[in-house]
This record gives sequence, structure tokens and C-alpha cells, in this order.
Amino acid sequence: MVAKIIERTSFKGCVNYVLKEDSEIIDVNGLSNFSSQTITRDFNLQRQLNPNLSKAVGHIVLAWHEKDSKRIDNTIMALVARQYLEKMGIKDTQYIAVRHYDRKHPHIHIIYNRVNYHGKTIANNYMRIRSLKLCKELNAKYKFHQAVGKENVNIGRLKGADKVKYQMFDSIKDGVKVCKDWNHLESFLKYKGIQIQFKYRGQTDEIQGISFTKDNYTLKGSEIDRSLSFNEINKVFNQQLPSIQSVTDRSPFVEPSIDSPNHTTGFNFQIDISHDQDDEAGKKKKRQLKHY
Repeated sequence: MVAKIIERTSFKGCVNYVLKEDSEIIDVNGLSNFSSQTITRDFNLQRQLNPNLSKAVGHIVLAWHEKDSKRIDNTIMALVARQYLEKMGIKDTQYIAVRHYDRKHPHIHIIYNRVNYHGKTIANNYMRIRSLKLCKELNAKYKFHQAVGKENVNIGRLKGADKVKYQMFDSIKDGVKVCKDWNHLESFLKYKGIQIQFKYRGQTDEIQGISFTKDNYTLKGSEIDRSLSFNEINKVFNQQLPSIQSVTDRSPFVEPSIDSPNHTTGFNFQIDISHDQDDEAGKKKKRQLKHY
């Protein structure tokens, strides 16, 4: 099972989409589900308890693997949806769960009101990260099938933070394969539009973790994938060389020329990325990486 999280501004448009032809309501709470009009009316009435919240419409898609089709029925989907909402902190509020039959894999759409019964806003911070962990827990609990690896994800259908996350995953994995040390990886990723930030333990020079930034989205390496934590990437580099090349001996990543006998792409240019030697963060990184 996986979850896709969306925020919208209009209950009417969202309800009309979810209650399209060939759909089935499997669970509802706090709503008069006689029609799309009555559902929209009830959502908007509660929304007025907090009129300053512009994005009051919560929309989540829960999807199961096609291999689980024979095990999944409306009762199980509704049960899992309730547990998902509860653990995500989406409670004391209106929601409706609707099953769609327009794809081979079982999936439901959940619309909920981010304004709860008491007029308070349901928090949406770090929802995608929390949702990812929760889906893994529920998959393990119910033994749902879970696709192995992010390589199987259709990136073309992703948007926003999810799309950037998988773009970073692909670029970093490629970089770790072709680069021999942190210097080359940093230059490789800079060419791909990704910046590296190291996290240090307290006021020391000991590197504790790593984060990556692309298109104003910053994620820890372990949040992108466990194999992309600082320790895991460092293990790969340590296996390739007796020790990591000193940062003072910087060799920028060079995209292969088409004239090179070992070229693998059709590019006919080189990338030479300079680094600011006076950058304080760079100095800290130099001192730390000398130990490896």
C-alpha cells in the first residue's frame, strides 16, 4: 500500500471528482452522504469555523498493489483507512472514503476537512515523511504487497515534493555509482541541480548526517532512501579506495566528451565547477573527510 497526499482549496471540485461514475462510498463520518451537493455543503459549513484557512481540503489516495486485489475488499479498505487517518493525526473531523474502479489496482480516495469539529486546524507538517513510515507499518501489519525499490515508481505521474524526491534518488544513486569520492559526487550532483549539506555533531568536525537540496526541497539522505545516508554512501567510497581523497585535492566532475573512447552519452561538452575555498562549511568538511 502507498499513499498520495494532496491539498486543495475547493470541496466542491474535489467531491465532484471523487464521486464520479463507477465509484462507491465505503466509509463516511460527519457528513450527510445523500449526494455530492449535501456532502459539499456539510464540508463548507464546518470550514466556516476557521475561515482563514485557505487550504482546508485534505485529499489522500490509498492504493494497494494489484497482487493484493483478491485479498482486498471494502471492509478491509475502510478499516485500514481509519487506522491511517488516526495515526496521521486526522481525527475529530469529517471525512469520506470512496473506492474507484478505474484502474487494475485497488485504491480509494479520502476527502477530509482540515478544520476539525472544534474549529482547530489539522496540522500538515511532514505529512509525506510520516505517511511513508506509516504505510510501511501497515504493510507489515496486514502483509500487504510492497513494491521493492524506488526504481519501480512512475516518476512521470508524480508532482511537487514527491517528484523531486524520486529525481534526487535517481541522480544520487547514479552519482554514487560513477563517482569515487565525496568531491566528485558533490560536483556531479551540482551539475544535476542538487546541493549537499553535511550535518555535524554539536560543535565538532564529526559528520553525523547528510541532506540534499533540489528546487527548494531539502531532504535527509535517509529520507530519500536508507542507502543514501551519509554512512551508507561513505561505505561505498571506502570500498572503492583505501581512503577518501582529501578535499584539498579537488577534481571537478567532467561530463564525458563524445570524442572520448569511453563516452556513454551524446554530450559534446565538459563541465568544470569551481568551489569557494573560503567557504566555512567547506573548511569543516575538509577537516572531517581527512579522517576517512
